[in-house]
Amino acid sequence: MGPFREPRRGFSLNSALFASVWLVFLIPGLVMNFAAPGTTLTERIGASACVLAFSATYFFAFGAVGYYPRGWRLGQRIGLYWVSLAAIAAISIGFFGIIAVTFVPYLAALLGFNLSLRRALALTLLTGAMLAAICWYFAPENIGWASIILFAWPILLVLLGTFSQREDSRTELEHELELARQREAIARDVHDLLGHSLTVINLKSELARRQVDSDPQQAKRELQEVSDLSRKSLAEVRSTVTRMRMPTFEGEIRAAQRALETAGIAAYLPSTTTAAGLYDAVFSWALRELTTNVVRHSGATHCWVSVTDHQLQVADDGCGFDADKSLPRSQGGIAGLRQRVNDAGGQLLFARRNSCTIALVTMNGEENFLPLEPAGGPHID
Repeated sequence: MGPFREPRRGFSLNSALFASVWLVFLIPGLVMNFAAPGTTLTERIGASACVLAFSATYFFAFGAVGYYPRGWRLGQRIGLYWVSLAAIAAISIGFFGIIAVTFVPYLAALLGFNLSLRRALALTLLTGAMLAAICWYFAPENIGWASIILFAWPILLVLLGTFSQREDSRTELEHELELARQREAIARDVHDLLGHSLTVINLKSELARRQVDSDPQQAKRELQEVSDLSRKSLAEVRSTVTRMRMPTFEGEIRAAQRALETAGIAAYLPSTTTAAGLYDAVFSWALRELTTNVVRHSGATHCWVSVTDHQLQVADDGCGFDADKSLPRSQGGIAGLRQRVNDAGGQLLFARRNSCTIALVTMNGEENFLPLEPAGGPHID
């Protein structure tokens, strides 16, 4: 399948909606076009079509620029959407005239929210300079207010987009630093715990060895204490390491592949290079628990795993189960996963469709289940 497969899979609805709010500022230009004397019906239809086409492309661009077309570099994807929007804006000149410059700030926003400040600002200034020269040549009386739209607003949007990118990067970095601090603290706990426990075990073992002939009963009591202490220490180490271990999505994909193949279940998994982004930890835990559930309890022959920026889905063609009835039985397993997902601000949803059980972890409130890969099993919409 080519780079243009499944355009909606991975779509970021939040990003698209946030960007599209500002499309309302195209309405005044459309109203001016309709109200202008001598405007024909054809011109009004053409102007409306340009606004609708530009809005639809702009909406999709912000939601899909991170992944679509698949396999393209980010710069290539941005270039495709920017050229598409610029082409629609150029066509609109025939219907809007000089008012068509109102499309330019949106071109700058696409650059500012996805490129570095230097590249976005350079391209924005170059675009503004070229269009300002054209405006000055054909409509010099409008060059004043046109320059504001061609330079002031686009530069402001580029700066706003760059600031937003830096805030996202800073938040992610702070999250990584906090995880690193937690790992260091837990590592110190493990070191101190093992150092103390092993020292005591060594001393008591040596004492029991010396008393095994002279005082067998005392030696037996010492060995019993060694056994009790070792079990207690093992439990403490397991508890500490459990807090320390942060699974990676890449590692969990490999583990799921091994587990499913060992169980004789055909696995359709993302590439091991797939990144889970901001939700790497919660998606990793979810993938581990859900695929373990498939292996142990489902009796399935096929299992599908799909992931986007904000969703993880695991589906199988096994016997299924009633999640709402099963969860109250225990605080572990699926119940523990649901609590973990809820704590992270997401939802864990289940459905039974076309003889398949589907579990969806969604972090952005989107409750639509992802389509399954058709290879090896039924296609579910």
